[in-house]
Amino acid sequence: MADTSTTTLTTLIGNEAAFPNLTAVQPGEAIPTALVMDCTTVMAEIEGDEPTARIAYAGDAAASIVKEGAPIATDTPTISELVVSTQKVAVLTVVSRESYSHAGVAEMLGNGIGRGIIKKADALFFTGNPTGGKGIKGLSKMTGLADGGTLSSDLTPIIDAIATVSGNGGNPTHIIMNMASWAHLLKLKAADGRPLINPDVANSTQPQLFGLPVRINAQCPANEIYIIDRDEIISAVGDVLTDVSRERYFDSDSVGIRATFRYGFGLLHANRIAKTTISTGTE
Repeated sequence: MADTSTTTLTTLIGNEAAFPNLTAVQPGEAIPTALVMDCTTVMAEIEGDEPTARIAYAGDAAASIVKEGAPIATDTPTISELVVSTQKVAVLTVVSRESYSHAGVAEMLGNGIGRGIIKKADALFFTGNPTGGKGIKGLSKMTGLADGGTLSSDLTPIIDAIATVSGNGGNPTHIIMNMASWAHLLKLKAADGRPLINPDVANSTQPQLFGLPVRINAQCPANEIYIIDRDEIISAVGDVLTDVSRERYFDSDSVGIRATFRYGFGLLHANRIAKTTISTGTE
């Protein structure tokens, strides 16, 4: 039996007096550019590694044509449940009291911590691969995604992937890839030498392909393009919690700044997310 006297509490409830500097910020305000905030549908808030968010969803009911006065046949849609577990993303940084006291340093540190949380959260979005059962499984580790084909010399596979997602009942909302993959697409040319992607699109701060916004994200795996329906990616998130401690690092006259963010996600219908692979043998 575990020695409970040395067990670390992982879920703290109603202990504000012990954490007077703890600040909670809605993730939509603190890390709005994180993929979980922009490319998923947030349905629940959760704290702790063990609890899970259980989200019920129903399939479409079948409609029929009936004559006036005729009885309407009943139809019972399938009720299913998506179980979402979460993981905590955490950052702890320590700086000298003198550095922390300079004007603007606290804000600079806060911005850096925010970027660190976004980077790790986005990495989990694609490549999370829990070994203990519960946790975030990233898109690249999931099974059942629609096959978006292999892209080599033209954009046809992306068009087909969009059509596949739509044909499976989805409503494509975003195309996600990293900058190297986007650069590969920008290099593609027609037979007459013209780029397949209009320069106006390439130079836009918010590029689009076939009417869908393109999210360039450094954490997206190399040579992978995802066509997603954000309504099919259901997430559970917690607040971004920040705390400042001058006591723990008293002997070095330093200040500790900690930030945490908990989230997880799952797919309602995996075949409404498509993955297109870029052929590495063609430029």
